[in-house]
Amino acid sequence: MLERGGAYVSRLANSAQDRAAELGVELHHHFAPSSQPQIGSELARLLDAHPSATGLLLNNEAAAAALPSVLQSRGLSAPADISVIGRYSDDFARTFSLPFSSIDSAADELGRAAVQQLVARIEGRIPERARNVVHLISPEILDRRSTAAPSVGR
Repeated sequence: MLERGGAYVSRLANSAQDRAAELGVELHHHFAPSSQPQIGSELARLLDAHPSATGLLLNNEAAAAALPSVLQSRGLSAPADISVIGRYSDDFARTFSLPFSSIDSAADELGRAAVQQLVARIEGRIPERARNVVHLISPEILDRRSTAAPSVGR
């Protein structure tokens, strides 16, 4: 995604980093492959590198799909041992029976907005000076109860 210029990747990472700094929370960024089986071993390495981590924010669908088996192999569960929230569509979550809360990627809404913008450009309804538009969509969190306050000792 980073190589393809997916702006949402850096927007989420930057926003998370800013909010973590405001709250005094230590946040580690890790960019991993988005294919199997490498992602499972990357998740294991990440958990090994940060054994006291209290939560994961996933912005990688492959990581979200691999995480249940990685956690199970370690005897961990969300939210009892670690909180998990991901950024992916509800359809993706249902397809893979993901038990994690998520920030809906709003693919349908983004697609509609892009088509409307394209049609408006083609029809000349957008002035030349305003041709580049950034349209941000408010995130919707789908709570699947995979987050909790860290327990004492974590």
